[in-house]
Amino acid sequence: MWPAVEMEELTWTSHAPMSRRARAKQPATYESALVPAIASEAVELSPVLLTKLEQATVAAARFDAEHAGAILPFAPLLLRGESFASSRIEQLSSTARHIFEAEVFGSASGNADLIAANTALMRAASRQEVPDVAALATLHEILLSRSAPAIAGKFRTEPVWIGGPDAHPVGALFVPPHQRHLERLLTDLVEFLHRTDIPALAHAALTHAQFETIHPFADGNGRTGRALIHIVLRAHGLAVNGILPLSAALLRDTSTYFAALDAYRDGNIAPIVALFADAALHATELGRGLATQLTQLRADWNDEISARRDAVDWKLADFLLRQPLVDAAMVAEELDVTPANARRALERLEHDGIIVSAQVTKKKRAWRAPEVLELLDEFADAARRPGLG
Repeated sequence: MWPAVEMEELTWTSHAPMSRRARAKQPATYESALVPAIASEAVELSPVLLTKLEQATVAAARFDAEHAGAILPFAPLLLRGESFASSRIEQLSSTARHIFEAEVFGSASGNADLIAANTALMRAASRQEVPDVAALATLHEILLSRSAPAIAGKFRTEPVWIGGPDAHPVGALFVPPHQRHLERLLTDLVEFLHRTDIPALAHAALTHAQFETIHPFADGNGRTGRALIHIVLRAHGLAVNGILPLSAALLRDTSTYFAALDAYRDGNIAPIVALFADAALHATELGRGLATQLTQLRADWNDEISARRDAVDWKLADFLLRQPLVDAAMVAEELDVTPANARRALERLEHDGIIVSAQVTKKKRAWRAPEVLELLDEFADAARRPGLG
């Protein structure tokens, strides 16, 4: 039996500026989660759920093997698609074009900049070994270093709560554990992360649920916790060659996702594990679907490119499938050509109707492949519609 979260009553003190009248209305106490340690807990799963996990694991392993071949050229776009989806779970959305402008040129702000930072987090997670507590803070710093430097990479020192009033935690949907428990709980979570006796997807699901229950940061817990999923899958050999777009699959039904987290806190791990198994199966469909569309688009471009077969334009077309927003300097470095030759190739592809150009800053002109950006937007939209791959 998985241990359930219990509650402790604590004294409530607010340090926020407010009037005497408002302060008089503040509650005297509130209830905060007492989160159990899980490092040594037995993970008991039904035969039906174990079968489902095995099927999903085989599908995820096959998908990862495909990264080494057919899907590999599109792995950077798949990673970005996963970042976009993880951000949408947090109600953060923007267009692929604006997100790329933020990522490449720093010329956007607001949601686009936040999602670009999440892409950097996902990229770091895709290379990260099983972290220690300090590494968890480093991942969080990558996410918030630009948008919230005061809290980036720092574990919270005050209570936080989910839902309910802004002024106090009474009536909140969930109040994570008091900050005095964080060091103990995070040390325990890292110990749980190093276990090797749990099926990969179940291990990822339980790690993520525990992290979200601990809620160790003042902000950015959801995105950091979903990046942690990919670290666990990589450690199990299921995400060696690229990202499995699990967040994109979870985005299909966020109410089920949040309900599964609630069930986990009540001591029922089956819903979150089953959800991750289902999400893994759907994620492979989403990933293959994006790769198929990109492959077809690249084939269509072959009929549009007017340059000689030995021209740099053809290599540039391949590069645009990985990086659909570029400038001449980026192309020159990537393809090992002079900036002048890079610009001429970009101008020829623009003439062919494959890319379009625009000023992104006063001194910088960029070219974008609108069809690739549209496919990324459609990927995120498809992830939000149940039953679509």
